[in-house]
Amino acid sequence: MAKLQLRSRFSKKRPSSVSVETADDIEVEADAEYVSDQTVEIIGSADDEDFSDKGHISEEEILSLSDELDELEIIDNQEIPGDAFLNPEEDISDLSLQPELVIIVEEPEVSVSDDKVKKKNKLSFKIGKKEKKPKKSSNKDSLTTTGEEGDEQKSKPAKKKSKFNLDFNLNFGKKKKITQENENNDDITSEDKQEQEPTEESPVSLLLKKIEQIITPKPENIDEMEFIVGDISVPAPGVPQKEVSITYEVTPRFQYVHIEFTGESLLYSCLEPPLSETEREALFIIQNAFDKMAHSEILLVEEEDRAEALRDRFDLIIDIYRLKLTETQKDKFFYYLHKKYMGFDRMDLLMKDPYIEDITCNGPYTPLYVNHRVYGSVATDVVYEEIELNNFVMRMAQAAGRHISVLEPIRDATLVDGSRANLTLGKEVTKRGSTFTIRRFRSNPVSCIDLMNYKTYDSTVLAYFWLMVEYKRSVLAAGGTASGKTTTLNALGAFIPPEYKIVSIEDTAEMNLMHPNWTQSITRAGFGGGEGGKSAGDIELFDLLKAALRQRPEYIVVGEVRGAEAGTLFQAISVGHPCMGTIHAGSIQELLSRVESEPMNVPRNLFASVDMVIFNSMIKVGEHFLRRALRIVEIVELDPERGDLVTNPVFKWNPITDEYEFSGSSAMFDDINEEFGIDQSELVSEMDLRARYLEGLARDGITEYEEVARAIRRYSRQKDEMLEMTH
Repeated sequence: MAKLQLRSRFSKKRPSSVSVETADDIEVEADAEYVSDQTVEIIGSADDEDFSDKGHISEEEILSLSDELDELEIIDNQEIPGDAFLNPEEDISDLSLQPELVIIVEEPEVSVSDDKVKKKNKLSFKIGKKEKKPKKSSNKDSLTTTGEEGDEQKSKPAKKKSKFNLDFNLNFGKKKKITQENENNDDITSEDKQEQEPTEESPVSLLLKKIEQIITPKPENIDEMEFIVGDISVPAPGVPQKEVSITYEVTPRFQYVHIEFTGESLLYSCLEPPLSETEREALFIIQNAFDKMAHSEILLVEEEDRAEALRDRFDLIIDIYRLKLTETQKDKFFYYLHKKYMGFDRMDLLMKDPYIEDITCNGPYTPLYVNHRVYGSVATDVVYEEIELNNFVMRMAQAAGRHISVLEPIRDATLVDGSRANLTLGKEVTKRGSTFTIRRFRSNPVSCIDLMNYKTYDSTVLAYFWLMVEYKRSVLAAGGTASGKTTTLNALGAFIPPEYKIVSIEDTAEMNLMHPNWTQSITRAGFGGGEGGKSAGDIELFDLLKAALRQRPEYIVVGEVRGAEAGTLFQAISVGHPCMGTIHAGSIQELLSRVESEPMNVPRNLFASVDMVIFNSMIKVGEHFLRRALRIVEIVELDPERGDLVTNPVFKWNPITDEYEFSGSSAMFDDINEEFGIDQSELVSEMDLRARYLEGLARDGITEYEEVARAIRRYSRQKDEMLEMTH
């Protein structure tokens, strides 16, 4: 019966153990000890006669031990070795964490001169760059054999003892350098040894490979699974829900979406490259190594260089383990690594899908829901477990520079990509557990041509907006949640002349004007608690608006008007500062009621200084949702006798024809005539010319926000030439 024991020692680690089974009834146990030195020992004892009466470890014995190691099967490898993964950017020779691997073959006790002695043979090597010179043998380490010499032999160290001191860089896959101490204490390097020995692999090298396989097990053959997506198409509105079965591309080669009707509703499925069992094992090894190699350092790299730094670390880990991967497998593994450490992990695809507007998680063990631009609200196949969801919510808050805890379980945050998130942690305020809702931010915002293609507005309405913005009229976009208010405001930003200075004010960054002369201001939450719900250091919309008025802006854009800042905003409008903003209201009556009550408390005569209100709405037609402006209302004046607002609905949406109808007159045209001396007929003619110009841009396929903005600016400078080009 032979016994082989694996023992790992490392500092700052929790005690752990592994279970090991071997063939031929070899009993093996392993444990991790909580000690100060950084060593990993493999200690074996055998009662095999082959190990008796030997003064040193022969090559045959090394091969025999190698064969035994080959039969080992580690069932649960938890921490062997604990500190095998070091920071590759540091000089290994200067590190204190340099594990040693020691193989000790202990022979059974034998009787010599009525004294029990234990013969011990040792083969040791260490991991690292700095060569460790062999220590002088002590009496404890002396090799004692039985023979004719008797007691004299017992007290004298064996002359034939050979000790291998190896610089074997297991971590970084570099060339092994072997230094052997011979009987005359002369060093024989591996380079000199090549001249004396055949080029075939030495038994020591074979043994080291066996040990490496035990310490860092990896699949020998990594099977590759093929990623078959099927036919790719583009989502199109108007298809009956029961006939929907579509696959479209999000990220070429790696991320695809399949949406189909399952019998009750639509299901949104995420398609990613599949992994075989051996690929999963290899990916687990890579991720585990990456965790131990302090991946947080990558976050300190400039954002544009992080992907490259991550790839360098990934390639290094592959070299460390000498994983035999195809180029396709390398790209696949790097995709999963990038998604976990630099993306949004499980819902990374959802955050990259350009058709998704909102993402909602109602708690653990329930599917995420998305608001799709074409198919509306759709359930997905993405589900979080409770602990995983809690960690993800805290990770999002921390990445946004916000704090969320049991004390403050509700938090608004702006994510790294600009998306707006509302987070709740645990079951403090949400019964099921942690939740989040994410309003997606488009780095390339919706242009006015996109809105025209969606039929949200037609070319005439957009041309009217163009004239109003150019002549510095104040505009409010009103409507319910997800009705398109902010999208409308972003699109109108393209009509602002480039020489105008814009200052935007928001709670969370949603505006993306892409204007050369734009100052973006965002509120800040304070620190600690305070009276009246306000903390020390709070910077609110009211504070930002007061600061904006001192910056001499041509346009002030307020993300959402909802509090005490409304009074300052309408005062600014009344003294001639043109402003844009959004507000929650479905009609002019609802708008007045909201503005005149708490917390805004704006007098009606002050509100009358607003020039125009756009009432947006989301309308369900059959199985689909449409965004339309139900009416566009001009605020003419305040009736001094009755105290009512005099309004003019300049455009109305006809739900039967799905078209906009112009009332034929505009009070704003009269104001422009009085202020600039331009006849109303000329303004109507100019509106028609600009409408045709926008239609020409749509025909030419110019839809990108920046391209549309440049085309609009060119029109102002080269009107005749641009009209000829689009006709």
